[in-house]
Amino acid sequence: MDPLAWLGLSKSRSGTAHLSAIHVRVKALLPEDESVVHRYIVIVSVLLTRISQSDGQVRPCEFERLNALFRHVERMPVGGAESLCNVLTEVVPKLTPSELGLCYRELKSLCNADERLQVVRLLASQASVDGAIAPSEHSELAKIADALGVPIDLVEPLAIEALSSAAPPLGLVSAPTERA
Repeated sequence: MDPLAWLGLSKSRSGTAHLSAIHVRVKALLPEDESVVHRYIVIVSVLLTRISQSDGQVRPCEFERLNALFRHVERMPVGGAESLCNVLTEVVPKLTPSELGLCYRELKSLCNADERLQVVRLLASQASVDGAIAPSEHSELAKIADALGVPIDLVEPLAIEALSSAAPPLGLVSAPTERA
């Protein structure tokens, strides 16, 4: 199967090589999972990495949190989480606006409003892992929330909730159930 088929694209369309690289890695790490799970993991992973990189660097605590999140994915092989983190930190900065747009549209089609809110909550938790949410992280969080159709007025309460949480939630939010 064409690795870009999950986005409704074929190999002949240019500008999606970066998403394809991440998708291929996720599919190789989790070969028995369904396509919808691969798509969800790719998109949420991209968004988590965007939050982590929004201040220009991925701090060691942010990288470790990403790694810990991915280790909690069922059937993730030993070393797979770190491998995925390495691909993400290399590839995500190269994503084009078009590729990001595809991610937002796909997540909106996979998830209902409550599930998208849970994704934004997870992103806020990632932004707060170092004990503060930098202005650039807050800005990126607001952009993502807006693109996902999560009311922008919920971003600040989610950020405050993430900062005040003694132990931010660990683990990717549940993958959405496939809709008929």
